[in-house]
Formats: sequence, C-alpha cells, structure tokens
Amino acid sequence: MRVLIAASEYSPLARTGGLGEAVAGIAHGVAAEGHSVRVLIPRYRHLYHLGDRHAGIGFADSLWLHRDGNVEVVLVDDPASFDRPGIYGDTPGSGYQDQWHRFGRFSTVIAAVAHDVDVVHLHDAHTGAVSLITDRPTVFTVHNAVYPIVGPLHEARELLGADERSTNLGGPLEWYGGANYLKAGMALANVVTTVSPTFANQLLTDPSVSGGLDGVLNARSQPPIGIVNGIDPVAWNAETDDSLASTFSPHELGGRLANREMLIEMAGIDDGVIFGNVGRMSEQKGLALLDDHLDSLVSEGARFVLVGSGELDEMVDRWADRHPQAVWHGPYSEGLNRLVAAGTDCYVMPSRFEPCGIGQMYAMRYGSIPVVRLTGGLADTVIDVDENPDLATGFGFRAFEPIEVAKTIRRAMRLFRTDQSTWTALQQRGMSNDFSWANAARSYIKAYEQAIRLS
Repeated sequence: MRVLIAASEYSPLARTGGLGEAVAGIAHGVAAEGHSVRVLIPRYRHLYHLGDRHAGIGFADSLWLHRDGNVEVVLVDDPASFDRPGIYGDTPGSGYQDQWHRFGRFSTVIAAVAHDVDVVHLHDAHTGAVSLITDRPTVFTVHNAVYPIVGPLHEARELLGADERSTNLGGPLEWYGGANYLKAGMALANVVTTVSPTFANQLLTDPSVSGGLDGVLNARSQPPIGIVNGIDPVAWNAETDDSLASTFSPHELGGRLANREMLIEMAGIDDGVIFGNVGRMSEQKGLALLDDHLDSLVSEGARFVLVGSGELDEMVDRWADRHPQAVWHGPYSEGLNRLVAAGTDCYVMPSRFEPCGIGQMYAMRYGSIPVVRLTGGLADTVIDVDENPDLATGFGFRAFEPIEVAKTIRRAMRLFRTDQSTWTALQQRGMSNDFSWANAARSYIKAYEQAIRLS
C-alpha cells in the first residue's frame, strides 16, 4: 500500500509529547511491514535546515523532502502559518489564536498531496478536516479529544473548500455555531481509531474525555478501534543505553543501583522509596491528588523526582521548597527522562484520563514499577499486583481521589520494603513485556485495509 500519514508532530523532528512519538512509531512500523510510507508535517521554523526543496502546492510555497530511514518525510513550507517560534504557541503550553486557520491551510495541502495514495492516516484535530475534502480512504486516530481546533464556521468552510452542507446544523463541521476539525475527522473518516481499547470505550461513554463528541462517535456504524501505542525497543534498551550510569537487564538488575545513586545525587534528596514522573505538570495528569497527603508520605519515606512543566508548577515547587531533601522538580530533558526510568523505584501516573500513556512503558522497560490510576491505556498496560499476582507489573487504583493514590503509594512502599522477591518479579515482568510498535503497526494496516473496503 501507499500510505500517507499526516500530523502536526513527528519525532524526533517535531515533538511536544506522545503524539510525535506515536506518529513516528506507526510510520516506521508500517514501513517495516513492506508498505510505502510518506509522512506530511508542517515545516516549522526549527526545521529549516532539513530536506531537499521541491515545488509547492496550494498554500505550500514549497515541499521539502527528508529521508528518515524507511520513511519519507515531507515538510510543508507555509511561512504565514508555521514560521513562528513554537509549534502550537510561542512558549510550551501556550497556543496561537489562529490554529483553525493554520491547520486549515495545512489540511488543504494534505488533501492535494494525497491524490495518488491508497489511504490517508490522519492524527488529531490538526488534520481532522482533511476527511471533509479528500476522496481518498481515511483513518482518523484520536490521541486526545480534549484539544479540539475550533474556528468560525463559514470562514473555515471557505478556507477548506468544503461542501456547504458540512456547515448545516449538526453537519460534520458544525459545532455549536462554530467549526470543529476534531468533529469532522470523527464524523467522516472511514475508520476511527484511538490509542488503547479502554480509552476507545471511554470516548463513547464519557463526555469529559470525548470533548463532548461522544454522540458523534456513537452515531457511527462502527465504534472506534483501540490500538495500544508502542515504544522503540532499540532506542529504549537498558542493556545498551550508553546514557545511563550503568546498563542492566531483567536478569541482572544490579546495574540499576548506580542509576539510582546518580538520581539521588542529582536531585539532592535523601534515600527512601523513590517515585518519579516525567510529563506535563497538569490537572489531567493527576499530580494534584498528591497534595493532601504529600507531607505524610514524605514523613513515611516517600521521595519524589518530578520532571516537566505545566499549570501545576507552583504547587510542585511548594512541595520542593517544603521538603528539599525529599522532593525535586526540574525541566524536561531526554537524559532525565531515561535516568528517572532507570533510577526510580516506582513511576507514578495518577492521571484523570490517559488515552494511552508512554511513561509507564518506558518505566517498565527500565525496571521502575508503575503506580497508576487504572484508566485508558494505563488500564491496558499495567496489571495490579493484588488483582493478578501471577501476571502483575505494578500497582493501580480506580477512584480519582487523593486517598486512593496515597493508599496505592503506601502499598508500593510496603512491598518494596518487605518482599524483594515479588518486587524483582514485577520488574522482570515489566522489562520483558513486548511494547514494540510491530503489533500496533499490524493493527493499523488492518485498519487501512478496512478503510479502503469502506470507501
């Protein structure tokens, strides 16, 4: 098959979170199965050094081709839309006011480039509008439905060149009098997928997770298909990772101690049971649940290394100010991401919702035991030790309440201190799990074939 994948991110070229990694993982996984894969992303300012220039099309002044292994990456050069300091906003977490216009123009270029492919794989709201304006079979993957792109209805329709019927009340583009690109993708793609089976069910039943678009998904003849994301097992390999203080394997875990000691020294914290987290310090990620019990957990020996930034930075910084030898908070770096996975005892993800999650997979791959809320992809990748001891890989809770995360952290601390053999078994099981993209890629290929049949 000739597959065109279109997205706002593609790791490592343009990445703000899990979206870019997922797009790259799918692209390389599908290409490894023998298919021709081209990825289309905007030519952001920081990518101006890449690629060979080719003639433009539509709003694209030019197209720049860059080879990334077995994947051809096409950078859409539209300076009016993307010659800016950031991908979505000038600073992390901010957003430009004209997203509907930027990604509407990008969508028209995707549709133009797609004329000779067998299937178009679209990702999130940034490309959802393509379903309105292409005659090619489409698969639309929802990574996170709480970030729609909404704009003025008639101006967006004119920009896209979409059919006037799309703007009728209840039409595929119309949303409370505005234009919603996420809705368009959900409504019109031949096949809709999302990034875990549990999250697929939540999209159908929970308006707070679906961005209020659960009715659109329920109106489809077929429900969304949940396909769990993967990670790169070559790039994330504790046996060969030269960024670590010491390498190790599931059956030779002694090397983790050097990484643990390095993390303690870097963070300037006392020894204890070390819990880590790398990601946005945001309400969605659930770290605010820790606030009520943070002091008591610290007094009981919990230590926290938290990497990333977001709207909860002030709260997390207060924890670090109160407990400088027990809580550390710092900015993201790739090296820290790996050190937290390799050096913490546990990796805590108490997310309010989590479409798939990738941190828990990195953590397990490097021997850190996940402590998670069993929602979305976390429920599909982490098995609680008390619920299924023979297959367990971590600790989980369900109710989104402060006492539940505190109780679960205490469960983890107790096992860490009292039952080393069970703890080691959790580590070995997690490190041995197959989180590669191969399984996911084969599932996406089936989705492509289904979209072609339905078109």
